[in-house]
Amino acid sequence: MGGHSSQSSLTKGGKVEKLHRRSFIFCGVAAVALPASILTGAPASASPSSTDSLVFDQVQREQVWAFFRSFYGDKDNVDVPGFLAHFAQSSQDKYQDAVLNITFTGYDEIASNFTSFLNTLGGKLGQGQFSKIFRATGDMRYGAIAEYVDLKNTFYGTNGITIQTVFDLDGGLIARDTDYWDSRELGESDIIGPADTTGVALPLGAVHPGGVPLSGPPPVPPGNVELTTGVTGRPSASDEMIALAKEFHDALSRGSVRDIADFFTEDALYVNPLIHQGPVNYGNFDQGIQIRGRSLIVDLLKATVDALPDCRRSSLVHIVGGPAGGGFEWKAGGVYAKTGIDRTGLVGCTALDLFRGRIYRMSLKFDTFQMSPSQYEDIRTALADAGVVDQ
Repeated sequence: MGGHSSQSSLTKGGKVEKLHRRSFIFCGVAAVALPASILTGAPASASPSSTDSLVFDQVQREQVWAFFRSFYGDKDNVDVPGFLAHFAQSSQDKYQDAVLNITFTGYDEIASNFTSFLNTLGGKLGQGQFSKIFRATGDMRYGAIAEYVDLKNTFYGTNGITIQTVFDLDGGLIARDTDYWDSRELGESDIIGPADTTGVALPLGAVHPGGVPLSGPPPVPPGNVELTTGVTGRPSASDEMIALAKEFHDALSRGSVRDIADFFTEDALYVNPLIHQGPVNYGNFDQGIQIRGRSLIVDLLKATVDALPDCRRSSLVHIVGGPAGGGFEWKAGGVYAKTGIDRTGLVGCTALDLFRGRIYRMSLKFDTFQMSPSQYEDIRTALADAGVVDQ
């Protein structure tokens, strides 16, 4: 990895600075410009400690965004040494795709595979042509969830894919990253085959050949992860995030609409692939799958809470993040107990952006094709009947 093995790039004001990979995420904290909505969100009577908390949370947001913008920027620009420098580089490192049932274990296997992938993609597509980050939430001390798009013709010819990735961090570097996405974002040929790979840089073939949901023996991603500990033994979430995730998931699993609603701000944004109405091959960057406002979220829950895979009888699998945000992985139960790759329950993840302990953005990602056709259509019909449509 040469002279780049201990450095990452961070662009500030058009100038690229090279920083030590373990320390660059802490740079510039004193110069962070805080949005007025955050600073003015504190009442005049707010105590110094509460104001300090708001500032600290915003610093975490800035650090998380800087790190993952650098990570995905290096990926998009085919800077292989820079990209790999974001990993903890241990034998416990893990990369997974929870839709395609892929797992790479140990830094050496990750580095070998991604070096090959990135060089192939760069050679065929060029720099800046295949991977675009648009959201990240979490805490660099513990873990995070990032959202990005692998563009059309990267892996599939009918569309790009919007991916939500759960990260365990160790010393501010990546120890585990697990991808979640919805295969119905693709066109039919890429979902069930035969896939048209013309012009595709690194074709992966149909996700669910013949229209049968992909299957495989256990263990499947995310595997036997611990609830609040990362793969290298470090805590994956703060006490605040652990408490909130447990309480929120308890409300979800009980199907208590009132209790779930209490966690959201009035103007919260809610993202779920089940909101999509219409055929497969929907928009990237969460287009067509989001609603805004607690009142509309309540309408969604009233219409579908007993049928949503992340709600009734689901189980909490893994928690990441801190007071400013993060999220959790989950496994469906109840009527979904025989779904998923290993047919023991489909899996997904939920990203949470927080402000003063309340959710102002919630985004779910899971492969809706692992649901039965009737489960999928019944929910979409209920949402349409309730007037819950994309905003």
